[in-house]
Amino acid sequence: MRTETLTYPSADGRSTVRALVWAPASSGSAAPRGVVQLVHGMSEHAERYASFAEALCAAGYLVCANDHVGHGRTAAATCDLGHIPLAGGVDILLADVHALRSRVIGRLRAQGVSARIPYIFFGHSLGSFIVRVYLTQHAEGVSAAVVCGTGQQPPALARAGNALCRVLARLRGEHFRSRLIHELVVGAYGRAIKGARTPYDWLSTDPAVVEAYRRDPLCGQMFTVGGYAAVTDLAATSQRRNLVRRIPRGLPLLFIAGSSDPVGDCGRGVRAAAKQYRDLGMVHVDEMIYQGMRHEVLNEPGRAQVYRDVLAWFDAVLGNADGSR
Repeated sequence: MRTETLTYPSADGRSTVRALVWAPASSGSAAPRGVVQLVHGMSEHAERYASFAEALCAAGYLVCANDHVGHGRTAAATCDLGHIPLAGGVDILLADVHALRSRVIGRLRAQGVSARIPYIFFGHSLGSFIVRVYLTQHAEGVSAAVVCGTGQQPPALARAGNALCRVLARLRGEHFRSRLIHELVVGAYGRAIKGARTPYDWLSTDPAVVEAYRRDPLCGQMFTVGGYAAVTDLAATSQRRNLVRRIPRGLPLLFIAGSSDPVGDCGRGVRAAAKQYRDLGMVHVDEMIYQGMRHEVLNEPGRAQVYRDVLAWFDAVLGNADGSR
């Protein structure tokens, strides 16, 4: 696997987005089987997906992922970690994801690769909500999408949380980090795990993964109220029926999650999300709930099976896909 770093201006007007591109080591001049764009979660970064990217590259896929604003190496300073601008935060996240897609497609076309190459999105956690909203705006040319570690919070609750974030931003500034909001969101996930050793045990049953996350200086930062405003906005917007109806009915979607993931209400929220898409007319919506796994199914001891299942699903839905949906 070959790894390359890309940089480009963020839609926030001040940050430089850092992105990674992973390519099959022996690809040479051969075109990849498709492109998989990974969209990472909150308080983490794209480099954590290198193992999954390696499995995808071994199967012939080109893989790319950017660090969101307020995350990873896109954050210019430690104090920027966990902050997303209050004004237009969701639009910035979506625009930066779309900019990476445009750059990767442009590079492939310059290499003579067909514009009809399959293009797949894989969004985890916060990234799952970004992908769900992104598809309501930019589904053209997307061949399939995997929604990993998502949830289906009551829209009224998400809107109330968003309103609280905006009130606190007016009172304390959008960079304020509210212990109350953090405990209501992330703290609740930690408390859902009985006998937890750390506040991060809800992420994985693998202690080594939890410890690596805890020690990673680019992981685990408390979000600002600006950041949580974007999170709650995405959670509410992703469920708006009039927007979901914009997604092509035939676009294949795969929802995957752990049965012990508190973000997805231990599978119930994931199934509710998938059901909404089916109820609104989408005809190819699949689910895989992994027994005993927590939030990061890509980082569980049984991750190899998850990798195989995702690749098998790609094979099934892309058998005659041309990326032109």
